[in-house]
Amino acid sequence: MNHYFNPVSIYFGEASLGALCDKLKHEYARVRRVLLLTRGFEVEKSECLKPVQDILADKDVFIHGVTLNNPDIKDIYQLIQQVNSFDYELIVAIGGGSVMDAAKTLAALQRLNLDSPEDVRKAITGEQYNKQTGFAPWIGIPTTSGTGSEVTSWATIWDEELGCKYSVSDQRLFASAALILPELTLTMPLRLSVSTALDALCHATEAYWSVHTNEISRLYALEAIERIRNALPLLKESSEQLGCREQLSLGSVLAGLAFSNTRTTACHSISYPLTLSYGIDHGIAASVTLATVLKHNYSTLVEPMKLLHAFGAEDVQGVQRFVQSIYELYGLSGNLNDYGVTEEGIAAIIAQAYTKGRMDNNPAPISPEELKHMLVSLL
Repeated sequence: MNHYFNPVSIYFGEASLGALCDKLKHEYARVRRVLLLTRGFEVEKSECLKPVQDILADKDVFIHGVTLNNPDIKDIYQLIQQVNSFDYELIVAIGGGSVMDAAKTLAALQRLNLDSPEDVRKAITGEQYNKQTGFAPWIGIPTTSGTGSEVTSWATIWDEELGCKYSVSDQRLFASAALILPELTLTMPLRLSVSTALDALCHATEAYWSVHTNEISRLYALEAIERIRNALPLLKESSEQLGCREQLSLGSVLAGLAFSNTRTTACHSISYPLTLSYGIDHGIAASVTLATVLKHNYSTLVEPMKLLHAFGAEDVQGVQRFVQSIYELYGLSGNLNDYGVTEEGIAAIIAQAYTKGRMDNNPAPISPEELKHMLVSLL
């Protein structure tokens, strides 16, 4: 496939604020009610966001803190109850991937009558939102560097009760604009910084080999991998240096652009039960199988040496050594048993690892027996 589409207007760095504010003034002049979703801690009052604050000052703004991590069906139902009476015309989301996913989900479900968490579940699984004539536009301002959610057209919603995850997906859920300010990532805790960077690394790598890969996505992917590979080892000593944060932020958005057209594959599909059942940080859960899945997929890759060289490697083992070096540098483990996974528990992981649109997006099919062998090798 050699078609690529992404309509998000991207503004990178403080120098781009003027252009974004012009867009807000002209395109949303008639908008009165703005729902401002934030990660909390008054991040919307950050000095670097003052031009945006000034533009919104003459509008009716409802500020709502979203402190969710991996939003669940019940969380979304509660959020709808809290904000829908405001009848928002525009959503501005300032935060990490969970805040962005909440914004997209609220945009998609705004006009549906949802009276219970079960109604929310049915609306998502039945894609009832696809029948709506229009969604409230949204603008993403990430405060992390890893999810790429500001440039994708889907949201990830978890269902702890049923032990699975869903996607709220529609082309109309692409953001109207994304403002990337690396300054907003300076206060990220180190572990979160590393985990989200590993997530972005997986987004890019999986975009490179996805069933739906294309030449444009692969170019974005290679650039993202190289930037993250160079910047991530420096983060331990440079977490407060803007230059390092800029490279990780740029790597994240490039990875987002890469997989916005391809989606993720086996690494992410396997990661979902690891996060849901064992609480493993998402980026770690996805990256722990990266080299193993790369080895499995290798014969299907387009120009495999380009991918290896982006990692600074000459073979698959070199990619594994890089990932392991990051784990060791930041005191993380690549062994699943350190997170409580046992050989007896692998059958349950396998049962939940075949997410539609993710595992079947992997270029080389992975049988349950092959997946068992992969997971046992990581204990």
